[in-house]
Amino acid sequence: MNLNLERRNFIGALWHGAFLALGMALTQPTTVIAAFVADLTGSTVWVGGLSTVLTVAGALPQLFVARLVEPRPRKMPFLMLAIYLRVLSWGVLAGLIYLIGDSHPNLLAWALVGLLTIFYAGGGLGGVPYTDIIGKVIPQERRGAFFGGKEALAGPLSVGAALLARQIMADVAYPTNYALLFGLAALSLLVASLGFWLIREPPRADADGKVPSWREYGEQLLKSARHLGTLIGVQLLTGFSLMVLPFYIVYARKELGAPSGAIGWFLLAQVLGGVLANLVWARLVDRYNSRRMLTVCALISTLTPLLAILLGRFGWVGLLPVIFLGGATFNGRKVGFNSALLELAPAVERPTYSALNAVLILPAAFLSLAAGVLLQHWSYPTLFLIAAVFIGMGALLTRRLPDPKGLGKQGVS
Repeated sequence: MNLNLERRNFIGALWHGAFLALGMALTQPTTVIAAFVADLTGSTVWVGGLSTVLTVAGALPQLFVARLVEPRPRKMPFLMLAIYLRVLSWGVLAGLIYLIGDSHPNLLAWALVGLLTIFYAGGGLGGVPYTDIIGKVIPQERRGAFFGGKEALAGPLSVGAALLARQIMADVAYPTNYALLFGLAALSLLVASLGFWLIREPPRADADGKVPSWREYGEQLLKSARHLGTLIGVQLLTGFSLMVLPFYIVYARKELGAPSGAIGWFLLAQVLGGVLANLVWARLVDRYNSRRMLTVCALISTLTPLLAILLGRFGWVGLLPVIFLGGATFNGRKVGFNSALLELAPAVERPTYSALNAVLILPAAFLSLAAGVLLQHWSYPTLFLIAAVFIGMGALLTRRLPDPKGLGKQGVS
């Protein structure tokens, strides 16, 4: 790859990462979407159920996509299709919220489910080819600079988006405020897509384009699943932190009297927590390893719901540090588990390992739905206490993850 093309690909990938972060910060599922669903339906079951639907929609397509994508010389067409599906779904949702308003809440709620399902299915479709494309266009010796540069750009943009969202939630009437957030997110994703128009993806040299039979692919999946066993266990147990994350907002609104404008403060706290903690997580992974980093992350995740019980006594403001830590550990999961997955996965099988990992952790998606149902009978502090117990078990299991030093270079290309 010549120097000019390498620079062009690098800039294009950075551009996409930065504006994607901006769009996602405007519509955080555990703050903005959770609050919108609670305002629209007034039901914790809807909040938990929608979180489950979104996770399933993002995971299920991945194995089918990986089987089709892995043998292809180029993955870019799949990625571009996914990107524009997401832009379209966000744009249509913004239009419906503005046009229907609060006059037809049930119709809008079901439209929300359908369009968010398309959005997250697009994420599942795009996640598989994205990993492979970045691996091909960003040289190994520049990947650290790429991921560091992407976070350096994404951080200020995400914080700016959170501040803008806070202002919109405080100053613009419901439901136009949500329509504006989703519309701006759609525009940001559209701008982000321009980055991939700059990228020139080199074809995979040994790809023959032959899609394996499901029998052959099934054998590959079974072998890969055994290799991923402990990592999956850690993700499922620590996934209880994701179960309670959207309910901190609902708890603040329903039990602690948080005003509508507080949603913007919660969003800002979550984004700041994620941005600042990225520096710590990256340092831990580089200096030690993903196993050590995941242990620290899981321990903090264990303490977070316990802090929600204690600090909730001080009103909704007391939950701001809880949301901050929730954002920190949410990002920590992405850094740690992505690093661990790359350490475990052979380079030529990364699409399959990525997709299989997403499917095997699907049971965690039903935790939010279960939480929403249980909250019909249980208190929020009881739910937080149960979550802390399971997350703590996951923290202990991190010590059984494979030592990265013993895995060799199989995941490196």
